[in-house]
Amino acid sequence: MSWSQFIAAQPLADHAEASTAPALSHCDHLAVIRAYGEEAGHYLQGQLSCDLHEVDNGGHLTGMHLSLKGRGLVSVRIVQDGDDYLMLCPAGQSEAVIKSLMKYRLRAKVEFQVDEQAVLMGLSGALPATSPESGQSGRNGQGLWLRYPNTDHALLITDTEQAESVWTVLAQDRTATNANGWRQADIDAGEGMVYPGAEDLFLPQVLNYDVTAGVNFKKGCYTGQEVVARMHFKGKLKQRMQRIDYTAEVDLAPGETLRNSDGKAAGEVVSSARNHAGRSALVVLRRDTDGVLFKGEQPLNSQLGTLPYTLPWKD
Repeated sequence: MSWSQFIAAQPLADHAEASTAPALSHCDHLAVIRAYGEEAGHYLQGQLSCDLHEVDNGGHLTGMHLSLKGRGLVSVRIVQDGDDYLMLCPAGQSEAVIKSLMKYRLRAKVEFQVDEQAVLMGLSGALPATSPESGQSGRNGQGLWLRYPNTDHALLITDTEQAESVWTVLAQDRTATNANGWRQADIDAGEGMVYPGAEDLFLPQVLNYDVTAGVNFKKGCYTGQEVVARMHFKGKLKQRMQRIDYTAEVDLAPGETLRNSDGKAAGEVVSSARNHAGRSALVVLRRDTDGVLFKGEQPLNSQLGTLPYTLPWKD
C-alpha cells in the first residue's frame, strides 16, 4: 500500500478534543522545497529575512522573501539537512517560492526543487523524549524533527517509504487530524506565514517575526531590507498579528479584510482554523482594535486570544 492510499484510509479528525490533547496531524497543506548547491546557504542569506547562521547552528526559522517594498511575497520555514536546506511553504505556493527565489540567482551555484518524497507530520502535546530541544532541529530514524520554541509542538519531515510505519507509531495515544489540526497548532504557537491571497501585504515584523527570529536586523543586506530596517529603527508599527477566537460558523481567507463595529477596516486575516471551541484565527490588527470584528456585516462573535509571547508595541 502506498503512503497516499494509507493516509486516505485513516479516520482523520478535524481537530483534537481539547487544545492540550496530544495530536498527530497530516500536514499536506505544506510542501517541502530542497535548496542545494555549494552556494545555497550564501544565496539564501541574501534573500530571506531570517539569519541562516542560526539555522546552520541547528535551529529552524520562518523567514520571508520580500518585495522591494519590504512586504512578504512568500514565507518559508527553513532548516538545514546535511549540505542542503529544506524550506517548508504552503503547498499552493511551492512554484511561486521557487520562482521568487530564482529571480536574483544569476550565476549563483544554487538549485531549487520540490521534494516529492517528503511527508510532513505535526505533533502537539506530550512530545517524544527523543525530540530536539526547544527551537532546535535534529534527525533520528524517523526523520528530521523541528521543535517549535516555547511550545510542545514539533514538525517531522520523513519520506514516503517509511511514512506509514512512522505514522503508526506516533499515532498511538494521539488524536489523528487532518491539516486543519496543524493550522490550529500554528495559531496556538503564534506562527504566521504568507498564504495565497495575502502576498505583498505584510512587513516581517507585522507578523511578529521580530519576536520569533524570523527577521534579523543585523545580518546585512537582503531584498527589501532597507524598508524593514527603517520601520524597525525609525518607525512605529500601528498593527501587528494577534489571535482572535470566534464562534460564527464562517471561514476566514488569508488576506481578507475584517471590520470593526463602525464598519471601518480593522485588520487582515493571516490564517484560520476550526477547533473544539469554535474557530480561531491569526489576524493583523490595528493596535486599538478590541477584537470585536465583522466579516462584512456579519459579526464573528470574536474576542482577542492569547499568544505564547509578548508583543513589543512601541509607545
